[in-house]
Amino acid sequence: MATIFNKGTLRFTPQCGAQMSIDSNTTGTDLEVTYGLEVSHGASPLTYTDGDTLVYTVVLRNTGSGTLVLPTVTVDIGDDALDVVEGSAVAFLYDGEQVTPYPFTVSADGVIFTFADPIPAGALVFLTYRATVTASAGDSILSTAVGTAHEGVATGPAISDRDAVTVTRAPLTIVKSAPATAEVGDTIRFCFTVTNHTRSPVALDRLTDQLPDQFSLTAVTFRSNGNEVTLNEGCDYTLENGLLTVDPARSFSLPAGDTVILTVVGVITA
Repeated sequence: MATIFNKGTLRFTPQCGAQMSIDSNTTGTDLEVTYGLEVSHGASPLTYTDGDTLVYTVVLRNTGSGTLVLPTVTVDIGDDALDVVEGSAVAFLYDGEQVTPYPFTVSADGVIFTFADPIPAGALVFLTYRATVTASAGDSILSTAVGTAHEGVATGPAISDRDAVTVTRAPLTIVKSAPATAEVGDTIRFCFTVTNHTRSPVALDRLTDQLPDQFSLTAVTFRSNGNEVTLNEGCDYTLENGLLTVDPARSFSLPAGDTVILTVVGVITA
């Protein structure tokens, strides 16, 4: 621990005499160095389906006044629910003024990141990598990131912190498709593809769609298991002020893993 020493000197002249000087006492102030490490872990998006690729982030923040050396980040991969994409990881150091690449090595399984450069006081390290959801993923994936570093020197005490993020399986996905171009008078189709990604049936109750002013509805169809049926206006759907509400008289149960397609057919008007 360093100490700052300080004293003052006073020069004065007596009324009858020569100028003189006198020293004050010497003070000592010990300079304390604090060490702190804060870890935050995030993911995007926070929902997934089988085979999706997620972007994970880990931030190491030096919250103390001393330098942290030999930092590492260890992440789990959700009990084999994730595969880290090889070569996807990048890291940067932000020292409060500029962002610079932050070199690292990564273990063969992609879960331990080791950094050779220190983290200065007040600086942070931003690490990001991609991971693909495997077939063994359940309804949620918990990922934990643990950051570790040494205080001041490589032989200094190790400090660590951790954070976790949970992503959940998206129960359904709905994707709308439409032709890229059309002319007045053309018949076009808006297709809604709905997929059940859960492990149990899901009841499809209602779908709404605000149709464009230049679209004149002619039909609504529903395709499931290769069979397509035409829905009835007033019974299965309504159209009011351009708002299409598909609300079948009987709720449809979408089995686990299945997909249905709702098609809205109409003509482009002037």
